[in-house]
Amino acid sequence: MKKTKLVVTFLLFILFSITLTKSPINSAERKVIYFKEATCLVCSELVGYPNGPAGTYEEDQDYIKKLEDQGITVEIYDLFDQESSNLFAAYNVAYGISKSEAIVPIIFAGNQYFKLLDDIQTAVDDDTIFDLSDDPLKDVIIIEDKIFDDITGIAGFAVVLFAGLLDGFNPCAIAMLLLFVSLLGFSDNKRILILVSVTYIFALFVSYFFIGAFLLNFLVRFSAQAHLINTILSWFVALLCSFLFLFNMYDFFMSRSEKYEKVKNQLPKWVQKYNKKLIKSFTNLINDKENKKGLFTVLGLTFVLGIALSVTELICTGQIYLGIIYGIHYLDSFYAYVALFFYNIMFVLPLIVIAVIAIKGKGVMSTSNWIREHLHIIKLLSALFFLGIAIYFFTRIF
Repeated sequence: MKKTKLVVTFLLFILFSITLTKSPINSAERKVIYFKEATCLVCSELVGYPNGPAGTYEEDQDYIKKLEDQGITVEIYDLFDQESSNLFAAYNVAYGISKSEAIVPIIFAGNQYFKLLDDIQTAVDDDTIFDLSDDPLKDVIIIEDKIFDDITGIAGFAVVLFAGLLDGFNPCAIAMLLLFVSLLGFSDNKRILILVSVTYIFALFVSYFFIGAFLLNFLVRFSAQAHLINTILSWFVALLCSFLFLFNMYDFFMSRSEKYEKVKNQLPKWVQKYNKKLIKSFTNLINDKENKKGLFTVLGLTFVLGIALSVTELICTGQIYLGIIYGIHYLDSFYAYVALFFYNIMFVLPLIVIAVIAIKGKGVMSTSNWIREHLHIIKLLSALFFLGIAIYFFTRIF
């Protein structure tokens, strides 16, 4: 009898020990995936900030903390970085969520998902997520979701270089080249012409690079963080590029027929008049200051002129630039800025060629006439480029 009691007691002890150790083992295995965005107000409410990030923290309303208090490991990913965005896209595919329905906050648990505030709060309160967290998540395949497979690769880098060069030869940039040529005519001193050319081109490069960097930073901070903003911008870029494709195709047929006066995609007349007055005023100042106050004043005025013209020409030259910036903002920060740098190198390359021709005195007008004669090719290439960007973003949307 005593032996029987001992055996029963021993078995009960083992069973009780297993019961005690079962929960921690399972808790250690419990895991869910949570995607959020830094600017998402609903995401802020989910972690106890009912009035957004600036609100007062309420611990009892922090549902992510509630999950962690239940012994669940919550892997948190912010869509601010490209790696998290790629993982988010992979989970959407694995769980059958369309691009139009992909939104944060969202929690993946087991073979189910819960998105937005009410669904997640309900699933936490009734222990649905807790029960599912013990089940394995679905397998995902991460696909790089960006306009270039790899900016460090030949194909992606070639696209950036080609787009920059094409932008440098668009009709608006050609107008800039002609203004630049007229600027170079103020002196016969080749040394001064070289310095002025370098200063002018450098001013354009600096201006466009920093404009691009500002837009890139804006897109990275807001488009990548907010699904709604990202969708709106994708629609905007897709529709804009579709419109520009039609515009450039029309200009292609007009320029091929040598009906240059009917070309539509160019700077507004009032901007062209303003630029002519601007270049005339600056060249007068440069001619005057060259003789009175020295070379540094001439270079300073030239730099200011380059900045001013780059801003006024942005209406036209910024078309291709915007498409490229929106494409590269999906890249890691370092590669995005490298792409931006080389894009602008290619953009100012035509100016460098024109400057060399002008300084050597080998027929600047013949070069500009050659560009005019081949305007239809430039227009066709621009149209195809915009068509490619439009198709890419429409496929992202749908």
